[in-house]
Amino acid sequence: MNRIKISPLAAFPAKPINPSASIKSAPSKTKIATELESVFECQKHPSATDSCLFVPLHYEKNYEYPLLVWLHNNGDDPQQIHRVMPQLSLRNFVAVAPQAALGDHHCGYYWDQDPSSIDYAADAVLESIDLARLRTNINSKRIFIGGFGAAGTMAFRVALTHPDLFSGIASINGPLPEGSAPLGRWGSSRNVEVFWSHCRKSQEFEQTQLCEQLRLLHIAGFSVTLRQYPGADELTAATLADLNSWIMQMFNTTIA
Repeated sequence: MNRIKISPLAAFPAKPINPSASIKSAPSKTKIATELESVFECQKHPSATDSCLFVPLHYEKNYEYPLLVWLHNNGDDPQQIHRVMPQLSLRNFVAVAPQAALGDHHCGYYWDQDPSSIDYAADAVLESIDLARLRTNINSKRIFIGGFGAAGTMAFRVALTHPDLFSGIASINGPLPEGSAPLGRWGSSRNVEVFWSHCRKSQEFEQTQLCEQLRLLHIAGFSVTLRQYPGADELTAATLADLNSWIMQMFNTTIA
């Protein structure tokens, strides 16, 4: 049975995260900022792609952590995770950020939707998960994937193509992918939980498109937690705090 969960708009304007900001600009104490130096690692999977791995503060090797695969913004790189995790959580879960393909028609790394870029993204995600499993203790039944904008769209595509691997998708202001049959495995992919947040004044993902796509997921039987926020195309601390709560709720439901 499908469930659409809609929360009210945030009652206050949320502060956006500056993609170019240093991790030390996050609202964390000096002691925590010092400790952070030991929890971020940028590594390369033996087979190919670059990834950044986040290990929680006070990591406990005998505890099975949920894993978040974070897809960086278009034009950014995996080190965006350095700025995202202090706003999300420093303790609750392991996170890993793979690198998108180098854009053919623009500078930087982009989650494009052509067939070769889709294949590259899927391989990069799977390799980053392998890296996280090699270095940390992961709960294999609680792997989440998410991102903002086009990265959220790619998160949808990868998770819907590999539904047996992921328990949740977090798309922050990213529409459903179009083309190449993203719902081709809807019979099994509808078991993947969806956290979908939307910027009400977005120019990239209009509310009419959201409503149309939400109706499609409803018909397909997906369970969707929908959050809407004021403002335009922004990745905010408030959104990440809600994402953290959602992941931990999913995780605690599993181990209860």
